[in-house]
Amino acid sequence: MKDTVFISHATPADNTFAAWLATKLELCGYNVWVDINNLSPSVDFWNTIEQTIRNEAVKFIFVASAASIDSGRDGVQKELAVADKVRRQFPNFIVPVRIDDINFNDFPVEILRLNAIDFYNDWAKGLDALLKHFSDENIPKLNSNSGSQYYLDRWYTSQASFRSQITDDMDEYCSNLFPVELPRSVYIYRSEDVVDLLKERHIPMKVNKKVTITFACNKCVFEWTGKDVDFIPLDTKNVLQDCVSPHTYFGENVSNLSRDVTSIINWTIGEMFYQHKMRRYKSTSEKRSKSVYFFPYGIKTKRSAESRPKALSGIYKTTRKWHFALSGYFTRYPTPGVIIKWHLIFTDSTGQTLPEGAQIAARRSKGRLMYNKQWKELQQASMFYLSSGTQHIFCTACCEENAMYIRSQPERFSSDKNYIDPSIYKQTNGDSDE
Repeated sequence: MKDTVFISHATPADNTFAAWLATKLELCGYNVWVDINNLSPSVDFWNTIEQTIRNEAVKFIFVASAASIDSGRDGVQKELAVADKVRRQFPNFIVPVRIDDINFNDFPVEILRLNAIDFYNDWAKGLDALLKHFSDENIPKLNSNSGSQYYLDRWYTSQASFRSQITDDMDEYCSNLFPVELPRSVYIYRSEDVVDLLKERHIPMKVNKKVTITFACNKCVFEWTGKDVDFIPLDTKNVLQDCVSPHTYFGENVSNLSRDVTSIINWTIGEMFYQHKMRRYKSTSEKRSKSVYFFPYGIKTKRSAESRPKALSGIYKTTRKWHFALSGYFTRYPTPGVIIKWHLIFTDSTGQTLPEGAQIAARRSKGRLMYNKQWKELQQASMFYLSSGTQHIFCTACCEENAMYIRSQPERFSSDKNYIDPSIYKQTNGDSDE
């Protein structure tokens, strides 16, 4: 009788999850086969894998991730192809489990129409759903789980390669949190007095009923309009802490003022990118709805005053180009600042951004070759460029009196643990940092 749960995953990218899942299932009494635990170095590994899937497996778990669905993963693709043949006789044979934010529509054709179990946000909830499925399917268990210590020891051994990269040394780490000095005041105007003017000047604002909220100060609004306009100034810090009272302005009851000001700050960050000639890219994917801004092709900049110039773009596979890209949003925790995230955006020979599917494929191909050192250098170069080599990036809706300043150096944190960074940096044919 078939009694084996086969776990198919990308090696080594998803080894940690595969080892964890195998251990959890084994402790629940299931007989599990996963290559990092069961594959001996001296055997014909592909013959062993194929025979296990065909003749022993009662369930085939496909760990769906950005790494495993990569068309270049021949081993995973072969395992899935064999499992698909078995599925023709046993329809519920394959169980996809998603462990990162890949779009379900990007799943391989063999599992595209199957109901996947989502582990992405919560491994524990995913495991509960998988165990319920096994129970509903009456998947056989071993006679006992008395060998629990054996399974725990095996899991511990499987983690040795990961633990070996951790050292007990003090080190300082850069974060992607950049301290920010916010505009001192938020201004509230009657919408009828300013909204058209602010729209014309692309000033970040929030229209809340009949009032408009913005960082544009009353002095600048007077210069733009040539007339006195009624305004109500509020302290920005108090607004964000929701310490402002009352919430009625010009006869309008305004709710969620803190949320509105946060939205204006984020808009201001986007305008800052745009003012530095960065191009906006907005994904059509629901999971990636936020805009990112990418550097034009050909920009080179230093990371520091003493460093050599670093390219923020380059050639990708002969005719395409890659561009380093940024997105940013305000946060109050753990300390007020701007979270800067980095991305890769790809364009064709005409300068047009690639379609969503092609973007994802190119990002996986290029991104898997980039390690912490490269990302850090690109981050440093981009912030040096945006700050013109100074300590702050200047952002304003009007004048210096009510400006926002983002520090060009991130928050740093100390740790009593260190790690060994991968030292192999591969380059694909036709891929260069020009």
